[in-house]
Amino acid sequence: MEWPPRYAEELDRRLKLEHKLTADSTLLGGALLQYAQSPADFISDCVYIYEPRNANTGEPVMLPVVLFKRQREFIEWLHERFTTKTSAPVEKSRDSGATWMSCAFAVWLWLFYPGSTVGFCSRKEILVDRAGDLQSIFEKIRSIVRNLPHYLYMRLLNPANEATIIGEAGDNIGRGGRCSLFFVDEAAYLEHPALIEAALTATTDVRIDISTPCNGSLFNEWASKSTSKFVFDISDVPWHTDAWVKAKRDELEGKGLKHVFAQEFLRDGTAGLEGQLIPGEWVEAAVDACTKLGIKPTGETVAALDVADGGKDRSALTVRYGVEVQSCKSRGDLRADSAGAWAYAIATQSGCQRLLYDSIGVGAGAAASLRDKRDIKITPWNAAGAVVNRTQKYLGTRANEDFFANAKAQSWWGLRDRFLETFKARNGEPYNPDAIISLPRA
Repeated sequence: MEWPPRYAEELDRRLKLEHKLTADSTLLGGALLQYAQSPADFISDCVYIYEPRNANTGEPVMLPVVLFKRQREFIEWLHERFTTKTSAPVEKSRDSGATWMSCAFAVWLWLFYPGSTVGFCSRKEILVDRAGDLQSIFEKIRSIVRNLPHYLYMRLLNPANEATIIGEAGDNIGRGGRCSLFFVDEAAYLEHPALIEAALTATTDVRIDISTPCNGSLFNEWASKSTSKFVFDISDVPWHTDAWVKAKRDELEGKGLKHVFAQEFLRDGTAGLEGQLIPGEWVEAAVDACTKLGIKPTGETVAALDVADGGKDRSALTVRYGVEVQSCKSRGDLRADSAGAWAYAIATQSGCQRLLYDSIGVGAGAAASLRDKRDIKITPWNAAGAVVNRTQKYLGTRANEDFFANAKAQSWWGLRDRFLETFKARNGEPYNPDAIISLPRA
């Protein structure tokens, strides 16, 4: 049985560490103190995970965890959620290791926080616990515990510390109990999420929902609004190389399952919907596109405001420098006039030369707070107005005035064209660097 080079090196490092700690009680005490303070260090030195895809390769299926950068950031993020008692969602691409890392974090709490209780739930009971099935959460946890280093297993595996890890399924998850931390796995696919929301409402101060997105789910709604959301992107996983991504995409597209790749790996919860103007994979291609394409943005810095006037709608403001979007912000607590003042303040702080705003309908309410501003150019925009260059041919076939109903439709389609151009660029096709769009990383 041959170990892959990085795992062989890691295994050798761990064996040497175990020899040192076993031989020196003072050194062991220092290591235990460090592990108690740093779950990432504990996982890096002590946790092994199961990789069934190695079964037919001749390589070991039980591997030492070698945290890649985003996984370490995830563990540190979980630690922060736990210490600050704040809940948040985790939006993940498949094969990012989020569930394994959550199990490892739970074992760390179980070992180092006496009296703690960690809860796990999923949409089906067999996904929570099924003896011998390492696809289930609790068998992952048991596997981690069974494979702890000898020095740690002997000294810390103490059932008398009253720490517990519990698993539940069904619609009354967590009802009547209390947990230090509660993980909801594949949260977007729960059958009755509203019932679980009610059941968990008083169970824990720290709830972590982990899932790939699914359109219309409560998870998607929370993830879209959360300011502390953690994202596992497909590009965060080292083995998801360009060649791997192409092979996986081609494999699924060959089966007529193009939307599955977009949903499961590109985190596109709308992938299965028909009639999308801008597909999720185009948006994914635009994330940090300038850096990935080696483009240095040029031009003016412009802010654009879509005005709301209270209610459920939110005022939205985007700032761009040339083709690069620098920030997107929204607020739902402002009337139209206050939204104008809010946008102006951000635009000036961002060094914008222009501020555009939709001046029709509720947008007219922002005009009063923007009318007399002189620091930057204020440009009202009529979304219902005539299209630009009305007689110019679009795609060489139809005139703009025949293709688009109004300026708003033309603008939306122009934005679509930018995402398409960026998608082509990221896939090695010829492109116009002035016609792309680059989005900031979430």
